Amino acid sequence: MTCHKMIVCGIDLGPATGQVVAYAAFFAGAFRMPVRLLYVIDYLLTPPSYMAAYIDEEKKREEAAMESWKGLLEGAGIEADTRIVMGRLHESFTAVLEAEPLELLVIGYKTHLLRPSSSERLVMSLRAPMLVVRTHAPAPQTVGSVQIRRILCPVDFSENSGKAVTLAMQYARAFTAELTIINAIPSHLIKEKWMVWSSMDDEDRDRFDALMRSEAVASMKAFCTGLGLEMAGEIFHGNPGEVISSLASEREMDLIVLGARGLSYLQSLLIGSTTEQVLKSSPCPVLIVH
Repeated sequence: MTCHKMIVCGIDLGPATGQVVAYAAFFAGAFRMPVRLLYVIDYLLTPPSYMAAYIDEEKKREEAAMESWKGLLEGAGIEADTRIVMGRLHESFTAVLEAEPLELLVIGYKTHLLRPSSSERLVMSLRAPMLVVRTHAPAPQTVGSVQIRRILCPVDFSENSGKAVTLAMQYARAFTAELTIINAIPSHLIKEKWMVWSSMDDEDRDRFDALMRSEAVASMKAFCTGLGLEMAGEIFHGNPGEVISSLASEREMDLIVLGARGLSYLQSLLIGSTTEQVLKSSPCPVLIVH
């Protein structure tokens, strides 16, 4: 494979592999980039020597499966290669991503109730542009079946939001997709913690909401103007994670492009993370921009 930017597709060869590969193929086809299929044999401990024969047998089966997925990509006209790495998951992904110029990492997403899953650890720790496909949600299963017509880009007017919008605009042009930019005002946080709120009359409450909205509208206008956008973003009140996922479902969005705050997994547990909330409830894939 030639040395230019590529799409790395991390797969586990499980039932949802088809969904993840289908999205990697879509982006690769749109931007004429090669795909590297990456599978990590994740061993928490170094296997004892007597297991070497079993490991070799397992690796042969996985190599055959990887070649099959590679063949599907090549059949769709996409340049592809495979990489099987043995080692700790995070370290293995980091090493592969640092070795080659990367355009996008595509991975599946699973979550567990009491502990972080492997995909959650990768999402919270890797700093690569990352398309996260929620593998338990309905999604295309085969190469060539993905379509992206509507893109949602939530912003909080930060630098990362600017990067997310810039990338979302590129995707909208490449896919001939409709782009919607929104901001969710987390006024509920003030209301929950502001003791005087319960004693305010309806007029003052309405005045407060109107002021918050007015400030957000002005910020949105300045934000879009600064990026050279003529379009106007939409303003909503509510928990950002809930607003984003709900709107994505109501308007049948095909992709969410989200600027991440870069919280660690532990930080997200302690103080909450919009990125994590959206990943767990989004009806469509989420592209995270760091």
